[in-house]
Amino acid sequence: MGSGTAICQYSEKGDPQPLGISDRIIMGDGILEAMQAIGLGNTAPRAILGHEFGHHMQYENNLFDNTALTGPEATRRTELMADAFGTYFLTHSRGEALNTKRVLDSAKSFYQVGDCSFSSNGHHGTPNQRIAASTWGASVANEAANQGHILPSMKLDEMFEAKLPDIVKPDATK
Repeated sequence: MGSGTAICQYSEKGDPQPLGISDRIIMGDGILEAMQAIGLGNTAPRAILGHEFGHHMQYENNLFDNTALTGPEATRRTELMADAFGTYFLTHSRGEALNTKRVLDSAKSFYQVGDCSFSSNGHHGTPNQRIAASTWGASVANEAANQGHILPSMKLDEMFEAKLPDIVKPDATK
């Protein structure tokens, strides 16, 4: 792969002329190099991949259109959900089983490049909202009574939707 910084997802779901290529997430070398350069090379690439896999779960479960929200609020919801889903996977004992403090410390660092473009259709959530979503995802994984059980994605979505107002509330008026 070249030195690009792009991250993209590919799926033939719904393609009228599929080529027979499996779903995939592609991350350019530039992302890996950038994370290494700022000291996040060990955890951040896995967190980015977890976030992108969260988007994959959204595609698979039609969660992009499963809301009354529109514009920036809709985008913020899906991005924060991907943060929560990704951190759930990273910290779950049957996922990456990474140390929660380490994951969240890394998340704090790279979420600082998050945005406060509240009116932009590409709004990912504020840094505070993104860390709140990740902290919530980790808590769901770590506080589960049965550590070996993986929640079905739609159950995790149901829980996330209930928590979303609390996640966005601190920065909702900005």
